[in-house]
Amino acid sequence: MSTRELALNIFENLTQEELEEFIAVFGKSSQKSEKKSARGVWSAAANPDLIPLEEGAWERAVVERYGGENEDT
Repeated sequence: MSTRELALNIFENLTQEELEEFIAVFGKSSQKSEKKSARGVWSAAANPDLIPLEEGAWERAVVERYGGENEDT
């Protein structure tokens, strides 16, 4: 069964209420809107002052949580 046939099969089995809800949620995507990449969306929220702190952040968090290096493990 092709993807198209599967989709049509799903829609045929929806109740009127379920179909209206689907259109309400996904019907807006059919309107033309400016699409942004994830990188573009997140760059708008980026704080340039924190970027230098990202280097080594994981290592510092592990040391803070679990202590320094332990040669016994």
